[in-house]
Amino acid sequence: MSRAPAIVFTIIALLPSAVAADMSTATKRAKSGDFDAATKVRCAQEVGEPLGSCDAAAAQSERSAAIVVTFQNGFARTLMFSDGAFIRGNATMSGSGTDMDWTLSDQTYSIRVDDQRFEIPEALVDGE
Repeated sequence: MSRAPAIVFTIIALLPSAVAADMSTATKRAKSGDFDAATKVRCAQEVGEPLGSCDAAAAQSERSAAIVVTFQNGFARTLMFSDGAFIRGNATMSGSGTDMDWTLSDQTYSIRVDDQRFEIPEALVDGE
């Protein structure tokens, strides 16, 4: 019997944990303030509010990124990405972080998490 199927199965089984480890590392770096890049992004904190400007900083790890967006009032939300996909926002007093939708168009992520909206440049997520 060939070893190839067993090796392939093992690699596939380990991939989710590797991605989780990448995301965990990126999130820990973001929490400690160890960022790779910072910029301004468009954001809105409340429903119906026009998009304004927020500070954003990115911590990358392998295939994952944690982007901390800070609104004008100082409230911050962490947005987590893996393999180019938006995964979730952190839980806050304003919501669980899992009520969300997102698209990627013209190198910009348009993200809604709970009642908040964000426009994040793709380059901030992938580190380019």
